[in-house]
Amino acid sequence: MNWLEALKAELNKDEVTQNKLARDLGISSSMLSQVVRGIYPGNTDTLQARVEGRLMDYTVQCPVKGCIRRDECLDHQKKPFSSANRERVKIHRACRSGCPHSTLEPTVNAQRIDVRASPTDEAYNLDSQLAYIRRSAQGDPLKLNDLLEKELSRLASRYNQLLWSSKYARRSKS
Repeated sequence: MNWLEALKAELNKDEVTQNKLARDLGISSSMLSQVVRGIYPGNTDTLQARVEGRLMDYTVQCPVKGCIRRDECLDHQKKPFSSANRERVKIHRACRSGCPHSTLEPTVNAQRIDVRASPTDEAYNLDSQLAYIRRSAQGDPLKLNDLLEKELSRLASRYNQLLWSSKYARRSKS
């Protein structure tokens, strides 16, 4: 099913009105009407991304947030800069520094940010680590599998070290 068929199928549902769906997608109801009838003269790439994200659950790998829906990606790109939230700052930079999913032109001041694994002295953050691994795999399933195996080996090694140190720490106290 392509995005236009998904859009028409959503409009055929009893509880969905054209105005409500247009509002949910962030477009005007007249644009929605013209697109459905096939007479919209403009570019529909943004609408396609919104429909694929909202109605078809297509996802992208955000350098900051990990796996998110395509429409969420577009929403983050439209947000203005705000230094009140560290994540918003990272998202703002990522969207403007050559992210492959961004529709924005890269700016000169923006620098590509990479989210790294947390140091060993901090708590293990599963969501951040998975997002980092997925980004590093760059959409290649074989590379993703390899990276996940390495992470599992690293975790097993760390776990065994902790078990070993706690076992011998108890013996030395006795």
